[in-house]
Amino acid sequence: MASYDDFLPYVMVEAPGCSEILAVQVIRDAAIDFCVRSQFIQRDHDPISVVANVIDYDLDPPTDQLVVKVMKAWYKADELQPVAPDYVNDPLFYNKSATGVTPNKSTPMVYTQKDERTISIFPYPLESASSALTMRVSLKPTRSSTTCEDSLYEDYAETIASGALSRLLASPGKAYSAPQLVMIHQSKFMSGVNEARQRASRGQVRANMQVRMRRI
Repeated sequence: MASYDDFLPYVMVEAPGCSEILAVQVIRDAAIDFCVRSQFIQRDHDPISVVANVIDYDLDPPTDQLVVKVMKAWYKADELQPVAPDYVNDPLFYNKSATGVTPNKSTPMVYTQKDERTISIFPYPLESASSALTMRVSLKPTRSSTTCEDSLYEDYAETIASGALSRLLASPGKAYSAPQLVMIHQSKFMSGVNEARQRASRGQVRANMQVRMRRI
């Protein structure tokens, strides 16, 4: 893991007089923003055991990281289809005790991510199964983290530094204030984000992404 201190030389050279404590804070904020926008950091989530009649499961990312998005999910050998919350029409998806509704119990077919700590599968699984839920997830550092993935530093140190500088240089009344350079650094940051997003979505192959919504 790379320390946020490793990014300091890229930032301090253009923000003289800025404290290292503040610089590290904005570097971390820029790294988080980069990960959210690009979904560049993707990892295999540890398999989750499924419990009969339970649809909500806690996500358990590595220490000091949170799940931005579940990219793909499988129930046993079958790929689950993503569904947006707005496409969920069954109240039992949110309230197992909803009256007047017959539970749909079968093999789970779809998933949704209610927040960065929970994934939900549907229909309700009929049986408990060990390590039945497999996922590929994108990650971001937490606000309390002191380190980030090595690839953020090795591949995008200057990009994340530009994201940090776009915040610092916009501060009024500071020795390092340079509002005329803010847009330049914002442009560099977004250019890096766009490149990383393409790398994350296509990897080393030339393939188009396909998205299909399903109502349940």
